[in-house]
Amino acid sequence: MESLHQSVPRCIPLTRCKKNFGLQLGPQCKVYALAVVHHVLCACGQLLPYKKGDRNALSARKIAKFCGSAVGEITSPELFQKVASRMGMATSLRAYKDPVEMVLLLDHAFRAGCHVIVFVQMDRDTSSRPASSDCQSQWLEHAIVVVGWSSGTLTTLKAKGDVSKVEYKTLFVTCFARSGGAEDISLSEIYNSSCQVVEQRKPERFYKHLTLDRHVPDRTVKDSWLGICDPCLKGGDSCYWHDFDFRYQHYLKLHREKYPDLHISCDLDALFDRAAAGLVPGIVTRESFSDNGSFRKKLVIVSLKTTDD
Repeated sequence: MESLHQSVPRCIPLTRCKKNFGLQLGPQCKVYALAVVHHVLCACGQLLPYKKGDRNALSARKIAKFCGSAVGEITSPELFQKVASRMGMATSLRAYKDPVEMVLLLDHAFRAGCHVIVFVQMDRDTSSRPASSDCQSQWLEHAIVVVGWSSGTLTTLKAKGDVSKVEYKTLFVTCFARSGGAEDISLSEIYNSSCQVVEQRKPERFYKHLTLDRHVPDRTVKDSWLGICDPCLKGGDSCYWHDFDFRYQHYLKLHREKYPDLHISCDLDALFDRAAAGLVPGIVTRESFSDNGSFRKKLVIVSLKTTDD
């Protein structure tokens, strides 16, 4: 499969890359993770995660949509690898049955100078850390870029001489953070969270506000509290795509507590159908139409392609 984008190799690791990569916007964590890896392996900023209003820019999200994504989401490991290939990267999808197998896969990848993308479930309340319980909902799934063993773990491995001789619960990996920097996360935390990733995915649903007029909804209009767009992050005169179930469910709970007298539909399926039919003014919707597949207890090893397949 020919790449849509030709990568320019580089050797600067993530922690030494000076250019800020920017925040993830919208429910596109997997394509964003691929853009991060590309950003590290190639010239900083050569392939943007988003076009940001530039119609001529080739973005990672645009490539994902070319491969069958509705708004930039990636719904299966197969689609993940297809998008990566179009971005000029080679991938190896590996499943692991236990922590020991995961450690060996990571160590082999790090020794080969590759980056790894792992799939976890995030904490329900903060959405900032991998969680190992009460996080089975599909919208909590997230892709994390792992760039290598943490400095503390490398010191331990140097003393032990072999990763298989180290208790996996004491191992830490350095990951790319959505804030633009790096952070160390316990491998045990990542493994336990990966076990919570859903085994049976359902189609993903999204919405966005066409104008910022809906940022302060009219309380007299039924369904007017359909999420809240964030102009501070997106800019311009519209918001970015939001995950329908997650965003609406979250704000519905907040608004029902704050305004108990407000009449709001609490049936997510009915509300999505209404918005999709054009019955909720100022809102547009999309639904993923590519095949769904589970990312549970899987990781992807990523490197630059040497030839076009």
